[in-house]
Order: sequence, then structure tokens, then C-alpha cells
Amino acid sequence: MTSQNQLSRRSILKGAVAGGASLLTFNQLFGYRQLSAQDNENDIETIVNLAATAEMIACTHYYRVLTDSNIALAPDEIEMLKGFLDAELQHLELLYLNQATPVTERFYLPTDVYNDREQFSQITEQLETTFIAAYLAATRQFAQLGLPLLAATSAQVSAVEQEHLALVRGIGGRRPNNVALARALFFNISEAVPALQPFLERSSGYSGPVSFPGADVIRELIGDVGVLPIASFADPSISNVAGTSTAGATCTVMPNGNFNGNLRFGPGLNFEIVGKLKSGETLAVDAQSTDNDGFIWWRASTGDRWIRSDVVQPTVGNCSQLPTLKT
Repeated sequence: MTSQNQLSRRSILKGAVAGGASLLTFNQLFGYRQLSAQDNENDIETIVNLAATAEMIACTHYYRVLTDSNIALAPDEIEMLKGFLDAELQHLELLYLNQATPVTERFYLPTDVYNDREQFSQITEQLETTFIAAYLAATRQFAQLGLPLLAATSAQVSAVEQEHLALVRGIGGRRPNNVALARALFFNISEAVPALQPFLERSSGYSGPVSFPGADVIRELIGDVGVLPIASFADPSISNVAGTSTAGATCTVMPNGNFNGNLRFGPGLNFEIVGKLKSGETLAVDAQSTDNDGFIWWRASTGDRWIRSDVVQPTVGNCSQLPTLKT
């Protein structure tokens, strides 16, 4: 049942959407029939396309703070933000598997957001709050549409976005855990459009446009300090669990995309980098190990180098069948 407060909030948002000339331009430009239809359910295409657009904004935002920032970020903050970036890219690619198409790949960003730590933290908190609320709305909508796997997947994404929100509050010196429940600001995902509009169209205090950097460029920046891939309800082929090991199994891998993968002395980020597996090169691997964070590492057949499994792809053999070593 919908409360009177929900109806009032939705009516206010509906008025803001329908009454804004700049948002009318956005509707006309991208041909969205339902962006201002807050009293109607969004169709699946609208839900996934808006979600993909939000993820692309997030990728662009986190890439910029890591590459074009005057903020003095500590090493652990840089590693944490690379984890944010990796997660947002994985969310985007999961949406691609569900036929999503972002409405644009060029965005406007607050002018001084990468010059001031507090402003970066506050703007990012606003963005993440919007993303969380949008995914919660999508969860409700997918459930109402009779799509439980997509609803559960949307809930998985919103849980990780809530982690980002808590951690970015910490970057700004604010208490991370300040809510008992994630804020459910929207009934339908399209209600998030007014909050995202300044990033999609030129607004006062925003500069650009800035283009989405691309998946390969993002992966090059992340290297091997990303986050653990997790199986989603909607795409059970993605797995973070290795299969049963088989003695004598062999496999050959090469880097994902056009970037180099770090080769380390042992199976973990605490081990020294001893080389690079360059784009296009292959590496024979003969064993696997799991680090304390749950990442799987594959050992070079020479026995002296390791590479993390999520930065490469098998070209020959089934690497999940490699024997497991305890290190």
C-alpha cells in the first residue's frame, strides 16, 4: 500500500520533472517516454538503461578522482576507490548482459569536485544515495513484474553501493554508519532522473562534457587491486568459486583487454611485483591458490610467478580445474 507521504513525495517529484524545461530537452534528446511518468510503472528497458547510465556516471566519476585530482588521497584510499571503480564497471557489464544501453556516454561534473576532499565526499555521497534508492526502486519494480532473479540482482548491487556510501563518508571525515536502513527515496527508478540531470546536461557549477573512459582503460588503472567478482542471481555463469581441482591440469591465460597484468612473487597483493604479462602475451599456469580476500591466483608453470585470475582470461584449458596449493 502507498502512504500519503509517498503520494506527496511522488507528486512533488512529478511536478519537478514535468515542469523543468531542461529535463524536457533531455526527454526529447533521448526519446524516453516514461521519464516523467512517475505514476506509471517503468518498463524493463527503461529500468536497465537508466541503471546503466548511472553506472557509467559512477565509473567516469571514480576514474576522474583517481587520474585528475588535486585531493591528497592516502594509499589505502586510492586502493579503496579503485575497488569502487571496479565494482561499478562490473555492475555496468552485468547490465549489458541484460541488454542495457546507456542514454549517453558523456557527462558533466561539478567544477571543483576533484580539488576539495570534503566536496568530493559530499557529492559522491549524494550520487551513491541516488544510486542506492534507484536500485531499491528497481528491486520493487522487478518483483512486481514477476522477475525475481533481476529483483535479487538489483538488491545485490544496492548492497554494494551502500558500502561505497559508508566508505566515502569516511573519506570526508563523517561517521560511515549513519542509517539503520538504506533510504528508499523513489517508487520508480525514473524518479531518480532529476537528481542525475545535472550530470547529463550542462548546469550551473558543472563543467564538461567528460567522456566515459572505456572498460579497457579502467581495467588498466585498476590493475590487480579490484574487487572479487561474485555470482549474480541473474547471471549464474559468473562465479567466484573455483571448481574441483585435478592434478596434472594445465591452462594458458592472457590479459583481459588492452592492458598488462601484474605478475607477483606469490598469491596476494602483499607479494612483490616481479614482472608484467603484456597485452596479447600468454602465460602457462599449473596451479591455483586463494588469498585472504577470496581472490583466486594462478601460478605460472615456471613456479616463480603468480597472477590474479580476474585480470586474465583462459585461452587454453579449464583453469578452474588446476590443483589447489596452500601457501
